[in-house]
Amino acid sequence: MNNQNEATAIDDIRAVIRAKGDEYRSRFPILAKQDVMGLGIFLFAVLGVGLSAWGYLSFGLPAWLCIVLVAFFTSLLHELEHDLIHWQYFKQHRWLHHTMLLVGWILRPGTINPWIRRHLHFLHHKVSGTPQDLEERGIGNGLAYGPLRLFIMLDTFTGNILRAIIQRPRGEKLKGVARIVLANFPFAVMTAILWYSFLGFHLLSFAADMAGVNMNWSVSTLGFFTSIEPLIVILIAPFYLRSFCLNFISSNMHYYGGVNSLLQQTQVLNHPVFWPFQLFCFNFGSTHSIHHFVVAEPFYIRQLTAKTAHAVMTKYGVRVNDLHTLLRSNHYDEHAAEQTMPS
Repeated sequence: MNNQNEATAIDDIRAVIRAKGDEYRSRFPILAKQDVMGLGIFLFAVLGVGLSAWGYLSFGLPAWLCIVLVAFFTSLLHELEHDLIHWQYFKQHRWLHHTMLLVGWILRPGTINPWIRRHLHFLHHKVSGTPQDLEERGIGNGLAYGPLRLFIMLDTFTGNILRAIIQRPRGEKLKGVARIVLANFPFAVMTAILWYSFLGFHLLSFAADMAGVNMNWSVSTLGFFTSIEPLIVILIAPFYLRSFCLNFISSNMHYYGGVNSLLQQTQVLNHPVFWPFQLFCFNFGSTHSIHHFVVAEPFYIRQLTAKTAHAVMTKYGVRVNDLHTLLRSNHYDEHAAEQTMPS
């Protein structure tokens, strides 16, 4: 497809998506009130997290169910953060805009500073599919599947520190680590410390029990890990569950390498096998491609227009469920050998 045909295809896709979104806004006027919709979804998600925590702390809600519920509600907060990054809510009331960003960051405590993410995300739209796309590279896009990519998808903060240590030249390792720490300070740093301390404590205790060894933990140590358990269940474990699902879907529905057009930046990834992942990233694989064509459309509209959008996107060659992307390190070229992402 030559440049003129590509431009025509992209314009047609955008026109169809916008028309369908406008149709829904005409049928349901509340959808056009973006500030109201954004605040309503925000309050629903925050209330959902609060009620899940209350149920766990006061009414015996099982820990696993609390984790699942909070992961779901915070997936809404992630989508809201993404829309907020594009200034789709409360642009004229910035204190509320920034309050929503801050609360969303606190309730998803392992995430990068959202104000820093804004710069990375705008860059992502300019250079998607290339080595300059730091946001997607930061979640594993372009890496061959192996322990490092899996670790990065689970924990972008610690995983990218490990990658910087492994892959960066000797003189740049410390600089790379420092930049990652600063971009994730303070919440992701504290989250990682608490998470791995908690896992290490319980792993050592389990191993000792299996070996018949008495670890003889001090009262203060036992008290500390007992005190942080609610935080682990209510915020930290849900973060890692949600984050892995989102990063798996996002890093595989974006392409890395061989991308020469907006039509090639993403695919629609809605195969039924991925529904357990989609549940915790609000159907991201099915709808995020729409955002690349119509950036200003809020996420709740994308859910409504997905069927129409998919039809016109497919018409012009946007791929659907290209599962072989997992085998070729997300390279767009279907015949590409596995690529290893540069440091």
